[in-house]
Formats: sequence, C-alpha cells, structure tokens
Amino acid sequence: MQKKCFGRIILILTLLAVALLTVSCKDGKEKKKDNKQIVLTTGFEENELFRINDCKCYLPEAKVYIRTLATNYDSLYGPDIMNVRVNDMKVEDKLNSVAMSRLATVKAMVLLAADRGITLTERDEARCANAAETFINSLSPADRRDLGVDKELVTSMYRDYALSNKVYEDITGDINPEISDDEARIITIKRILIKSTDQANAMQIADSLRSVAMEGSDFDTLVDEYNEGEESVYSFGKDTSLFPTEFVDACFALSTGDISGVIVTDEGCSVVKCLSSFDMEETDANKERIVKERKNKAFEDIYSAFVKDLITSFNQELWNVSQLNDNPLDSKDNFFLIYDDIFSI
Repeated sequence: MQKKCFGRIILILTLLAVALLTVSCKDGKEKKKDNKQIVLTTGFEENELFRINDCKCYLPEAKVYIRTLATNYDSLYGPDIMNVRVNDMKVEDKLNSVAMSRLATVKAMVLLAADRGITLTERDEARCANAAETFINSLSPADRRDLGVDKELVTSMYRDYALSNKVYEDITGDINPEISDDEARIITIKRILIKSTDQANAMQIADSLRSVAMEGSDFDTLVDEYNEGEESVYSFGKDTSLFPTEFVDACFALSTGDISGVIVTDEGCSVVKCLSSFDMEETDANKERIVKERKNKAFEDIYSAFVKDLITSFNQELWNVSQLNDNPLDSKDNFFLIYDDIFSI
C-alpha cells in the first residue's frame, strides 16, 4: 500500500518539481527562482535533458513517462482528450508538464536517498531488472524505436523509482498515529437552510420549522418544501471545511435521530436532523485519510527543505528540437503498474 501511496505523493509534489524545471532565462545565464538555482548551459551528454546536481535525466526517460501518461489518458478519456483545453492549456501540454514534474521529483528523491544513506537490496536490484525486462518485452518494435530505450536504461529508471519509494517509506514509516473514533468520526445530517436575506425573518421561519418537526412532522417533507440550500444531506468529519465551526460543533452534539435547535451562521438559519452520528465505514476510511495526510505532510516538509538548494541544469535546446510523441503506446502495460506488480511479490 505504501508503494501505491507514493504514486499519489508524486502528484502532490508536482508544483515543487515544476519549480525546478520552470526556465525563463537565456543560454549561459543563471537565474534564481524560489531559492532554486536553474541553469541553462552547454556540456550535456548526448540525449541528456536535465540534471539536478549530479543526477542526470535523459530524453528517452521523458518519452517513457510522457507516453505512459498518454496511454493512461487515452484509456480513461478517449483518443480526443489531447486536444481538449483546460484553463487555456491543451491537455497534451499539461501531460508533458506532469511527466517532467514526476521525473524531476524522482531524480531529486534519488539525491535525497543518497543523502539519507538509503540503498537498494540485492532483491530490489533483481526486481528492477525483472521489471525492465517485462516493460521492454511489452513494447512493440515501433514503440521501442520511438522511445529509444534498452534494458539497461529502463533498469536504471526502475532503480530510481524504487529508491524514491524507499525514501518515502523511510521518512513516513514511523508515522502511524492512533486515530480515535471520535477524532475520525463521520456523521451524516439532513439540513433545512433558510437563507438570511432578512435574519429576523429567517430565524422565525427556521424556529417554526423546528417546532413542527419536533411535534412529529415528516422532516423529509419539510426539507423538500422549505430548504433553500443546493443540497440537504451531508456527511463530514470534525475537520471539514464545508461549514463553520459553530455549525459543525452543533451537529456533532447530536445523536442519531436528534433534531437540532436553530443554528445561525453567515449563510443563514439551519435546522438539522442527525441521520447517523457514527458511520463506521466512513469513519474507518477517514482514519486512513488522516494518517495519509500526516505522512504526506511529514514527507513534504523534508522534501521541500532538501530541494530548495538543488541546482538544475536544463537542456532547453534539446527540448526545443525534440519531436516528443505523446500518442498512446501500442501496449497497455503501464511502466508504473509493472513496478507495483513486481515489487508487491
């Protein structure tokens, strides 16, 4: 589970990696951005796209990440997704950005692994070689030619990815806090909201509705007739950002079946019925979410402190002339899923 969780943290840290690769200066000049030194220079090896300190990334690695993501996008959204624009950016441009961000993050974490003395075991090395062979064999001849990869390079890519996972596990392995049922508790309520264009009037209507509800009127019927909110049923925990603190506290004081007093917030006046004061399944899921958030926060604190002093050299000329193919791969085998499958054995 931790290995798959790392895939999510890669996405969470995309902006940090983008900062390393966002370049707006001319060849031979150096510029600082967000305390990170970014240098465009000559002296790259053949097909070397960027380096972070002494950790190098080659163009075929970017091709693997880009076309793997393209395959995922095509599978999820269909072949026309690349031409869709989101916030004035074509999806294919966003895909390239995400792929480069993932690569930059992995390379930075390889350096972090060295800094923390983290290495791969013989078993890890064997699994990386196995994953590389599986990935290479899954490629069509055309895709293999386009990517320009061989088993040695792909094995190196899997080594980097394995080290990245081990860094995440090393930092977060001891973070397994006991989350109480009360801390993680999820409740479900049904609300009648009377918006406060006239607070006195809204208060009077809400109080009247509460009275008839307490006398036995069907709450669902009252919701259908009087609720001015876009929705009426909500499930949330104590840390929700859906509602202000006073509303959450009033709801969490209810038992299943209870009807609240009138709760006044900036949005209006509410009367709430508690449908469930303790949803076991949702509470257990919330415990997992809280633990993941704490692990991700612990990791991000260490990672962001480490990368701020790294120096990235970016081969802008190679990037400009490269004809990057973002078509889906002929094979649907996934570079990352192959890793998960082999490393889960």
